[in-house]
Amino acid sequence: MSENQESTIPPEYNVTGQDYSDRRHFRYVGPPIVDVHAHVFQTRPTDPKDGPPATGPGASTTQAEIMLDVAKEFNVGRIYSMCPAEDIPVLRDRFGDRLGFNGPISKKLDEPDDVAYRLLDRFLELNVSMLKLWSAPRGRERGLVVDAPWRIEAVRRARVAGVRIIMVHIADPDAWFRRVYTDVAKFGTKADQYGPFEKMMTLFPDLIWIGAHMGGDPEHADHLESLLERFPNLHFDTSAAKWQIREASAHREAIRSLICRKPDRFLFGSDLVTRHNLQSEHYVSRYWCHRTLWESDWEGRSPIADPDFQGPEGGPATPPLRGLNLPNEVLEKVYHGNAERLLRLKEPTSQRSSTFGK
Repeated sequence: MSENQESTIPPEYNVTGQDYSDRRHFRYVGPPIVDVHAHVFQTRPTDPKDGPPATGPGASTTQAEIMLDVAKEFNVGRIYSMCPAEDIPVLRDRFGDRLGFNGPISKKLDEPDDVAYRLLDRFLELNVSMLKLWSAPRGRERGLVVDAPWRIEAVRRARVAGVRIIMVHIADPDAWFRRVYTDVAKFGTKADQYGPFEKMMTLFPDLIWIGAHMGGDPEHADHLESLLERFPNLHFDTSAAKWQIREASAHREAIRSLICRKPDRFLFGSDLVTRHNLQSEHYVSRYWCHRTLWESDWEGRSPIADPDFQGPEGGPATPPLRGLNLPNEVLEKVYHGNAERLLRLKEPTSQRSSTFGK
């Protein structure tokens, strides 16, 4: 491909030529939005295009600065980041209360359980606001099921230490089960993902649970409602722009109705990730689309490239974006009020204890 041909390919963050400065459809004017689901890292030139950040020299907070500047432009006041423990002191020192932190508890399949417990202790020392259990189907063969014995023990220790909020990534898009997770023996069905999650919520009914990415199932509002009815401490975040644009738009009335009937159970999240050399417009595109989706009646094609969208041959390359136009009183809860209420459940630092020796 020639240089001229490459220059004509639109960037992934704006394949339709959308004017992101046009925000006349934004309605929300309440307190600053709280983004409960993001990945603000230090970045390095050696970072992979996808996946966790690299380690070693060359760490920079430049991308974090760019992202947080964009967030402020969209009235996002506080962001909760999942990042390596070693990044937290640097980011906290640089950005102060603009950032809160969520500690991902994980380990490799062949590592002893103590690896996860030491990581937990480090996050507790850093006074994270919540913990994250990443349990996508593709993590099964790596032992990252949500109810693995070492994760049950980690949650037990975290509860003793004063943590009260656990976020879980429990499933992936229906489209992935049609094309990626075709080996049911290896990955299970989508329905299979939820049994272990329900087990954890039953084991720890006093904790607050957040199902990431609309509980992993924006395709099925009836399933989400069933979970909310059975587990009173369960909440969902709205993160993952491409996924929510594609599926919340396609199921607009069902998702809108559910959020309006249960406005105390949803929290705003973006799932934005800092990557080395990203343009500010990348971050702009995600926050523009999220606010457009939840608070307006805007309709058009999504401006973000979406490889999971399969439209008719010769049709548009991106899915429709159809705003849910949530009522003002619902928006205030989703954007701000629910996060403010729930995140106060963490005990003060002076009352937290280490899990060493437990």
